[in-house]
Amino acid sequence: MFKLSNDQIKHFNEKGYLIVEDVLNEADIAQIRAEYEAILDREAPRLVAEGQLSQTYAELPFEERYTKILFELEDMYSIYQHLDISLPLLQDMPQDASLNAGPAVFNHLLTNQNILDIAETIIGTQELYSNPVQHTRIKPPAAALPASNVDSNVAQAAWHQDEAVLTGDATETNILTVWVAITDATVENGCMMAVEGSHIVEDATLHCPGNHVTSSAEIYIPEDLIDQEKVVPLEVGKGGVVLLHRLTEHASYANNSDSIRWSFDLRYHPVGQKTGREVFPGFVARSAAHPETVLDDAAAWQKSWYDTRDRIIAGEHVQFNERWLPYSRHQLCA
Repeated sequence: MFKLSNDQIKHFNEKGYLIVEDVLNEADIAQIRAEYEAILDREAPRLVAEGQLSQTYAELPFEERYTKILFELEDMYSIYQHLDISLPLLQDMPQDASLNAGPAVFNHLLTNQNILDIAETIIGTQELYSNPVQHTRIKPPAAALPASNVDSNVAQAAWHQDEAVLTGDATETNILTVWVAITDATVENGCMMAVEGSHIVEDATLHCPGNHVTSSAEIYIPEDLIDQEKVVPLEVGKGGVVLLHRLTEHASYANNSDSIRWSFDLRYHPVGQKTGREVFPGFVARSAAHPETVLDDAAAWQKSWYDTRDRIIAGEHVQFNERWLPYSRHQLCA
């Protein structure tokens, strides 16, 4: 079992975050990387055939290839929707909407035993649910991005709390964010920043429903509400994780290095609590009380996502972030 020390647990409880190095091993990272290389191998020729891309860039390593492809595309989602580990947050779901629900992500990330051990220790139960609020974030160098690209999956992320992206029925869910580094995350390449101790509050901070810095679909905390004196960088090495309390204020800045910064957002909470995104499929990741309920089939997990896509296309209602819409006219959101 991957053990956290008492000092580490105390640090998380007091500060609202914890950096844990060397959680994923080289084999885990190699499997994830291979899965993503295969996606580019599959999708780049399609984009060339459709006239969206001039060439496949097949001779380049993943980091450079991804950056070249993203920069050349007029619509980054024509490639990014195949890389994210979530469907897009859209009521009008495209017929061909996709995601990466592959076996490497399932076996080496979502059900990684070291990650589940850590989640069990912090959350305090063996009954763990993998929350469907999850994303891939692959940030190319800022210099390689069009100035108009402000999506948090590829550029900087505005200040926010993870509880705030959930629907209102999940405000009491004991959700833990596990932010997994596939490459080193440094200040230079846009690591996360957190406001130390900002989780010690009763309610979520005011969030505004989108602006010129984020995008119309992404909520943010106004800069005036951030205690800049308590902002700390959360640098972590490849294979390490950053744990965040659901109310910890955090953001990430631009990638000013010459290579990508690659990470995944995973979230866990006790079985039986609301996910805050009920339309999307989560699963029981660990259970001592009911081991028969644990999902250990990567193909079944993948099917659950595509079944969800089909239901949304057929008309199932999608609810995201509506709780913050009334604040669009707030003086701090103008």
